[in-house]
Amino acid sequence: MDRTNSNSSQFQSSDNLPEPKPKSNKKTIFWVVLIIALLAIVCFIAFQFGVYKQRQEVYTEEIAYPADSVFVNGWASQEDYAYWKNAVFTIPEYNDIPVPFQRAIIKIFMDNKFMQNEDNNQYFFTKIKDRAPKVIAYGNFTGQGDKEMAFLLEKQDFASSAIFIITDQGNLLYWKELSSELPTIKRFAKGALIYLNDMKLVPAPTDGIIKQNKNSKYVLIYNRETKTFDEHYQYTDEDVKNSKHEMEGDEETVEEVDTAVVE
Repeated sequence: MDRTNSNSSQFQSSDNLPEPKPKSNKKTIFWVVLIIALLAIVCFIAFQFGVYKQRQEVYTEEIAYPADSVFVNGWASQEDYAYWKNAVFTIPEYNDIPVPFQRAIIKIFMDNKFMQNEDNNQYFFTKIKDRAPKVIAYGNFTGQGDKEMAFLLEKQDFASSAIFIITDQGNLLYWKELSSELPTIKRFAKGALIYLNDMKLVPAPTDGIIKQNKNSKYVLIYNRETKTFDEHYQYTDEDVKNSKHEMEGDEETVEEVDTAVVE
């Protein structure tokens, strides 16, 4: 047997073997496309969730301010409140004023153009830190269970002022200009002893406001009969003492006259 032919035949057989097929890239492409699609879906969901959260936050903020409804119109709008807040409440001592009262005060400033100084009508809160707590008072002044606030504003002449009483809903209950007066105010509670119509101390029927000047003191208290706030002078110890002396003097005069008549 010819070995040469045999080897040649073997080599020929080897040359005729089929070549291995290259691996398909289809699976790789499929997985890449799938991963990209999944990432796109995740990003889309995350984006939509972010938009949803933003809407929820805005909605919550709107719900938190019921006074913006048509039923309560004594407050400045959110936008006006944000715009005017720092111009009206210029020092940190006013930061503790509850927001409902702040918005009501800003609306008073806007409605009366106190910030624009038209017709000599500019009013403002004192910028003196020690005085600031003495121009604000809270109480149930009308006795109707409402949250009410009294406050003083100074006029641009730095010699006059005005007093206001409002509710936390922005209703203006009382206003009076105090020409050539820069008093301080503070609350007194129902039952406190005050002078009303006579030189006799009586329990206060409601919460009220003490208006203190340099040389005089008045109380401002709600009159349930007339539905108005009335001022009453508060006698000093000196006033009471002088009144007693006068009364004693009058009694002595009467006794002398009576004796003379009897005689």
